[in-house]
Amino acid sequence: MKNLLLIGILVFSLANCEKSDDEPMDLNGAWLENSHMTDTLVFDTRNSMFILYRGYELRNGFWLPKYLSGPYLFEINGDSINLAGVLSGPFYQNYYFNLDSKKRQINVGNFFVDSLSENHILTFSKML
Repeated sequence: MKNLLLIGILVFSLANCEKSDDEPMDLNGAWLENSHMTDTLVFDTRNSMFILYRGYELRNGFWLPKYLSGPYLFEINGDSINLAGVLSGPFYQNYYFNLDSKKRQINVGNFFVDSLSENHILTFSKML
C-alpha cells in the first residue's frame, strides 16, 4: 500500500512539472533569420550579449566576417532592445523587439541593414 501511495505521489509530482504554454521562452541559444536563412543570433542572457553570425566574404584578398558580424551587448526594455556592438564602441541604439513564445520567434528592428534585406523588422526562429 505504501508503494502504491509513493507511486501516486511521484506521478502527481511529475504531471505538475510540465511546462505551460504561457511561460516565457528562454532567449538563450541560437536563432535563425527567416527570410534569407543566412544570419544567426546566439544569445547569452547571463552576460547580456549575443553574437551575430553573418558568414564570411572576400575583402582585400582575405576571407573576413561580413560587415557588422560579431558580439553585441543588449538590454531589453518592454518592446525595445538597446544594442551596442562590442567591437564598434559603447554606444547603445534602440530597436523594436518582440518575443513570441508560441511561434518560437523574435522580431527585431533591422540593426544590420544591408543589400540582402530591406525589411525594417527581421524575424528569427529558435533553433532546436
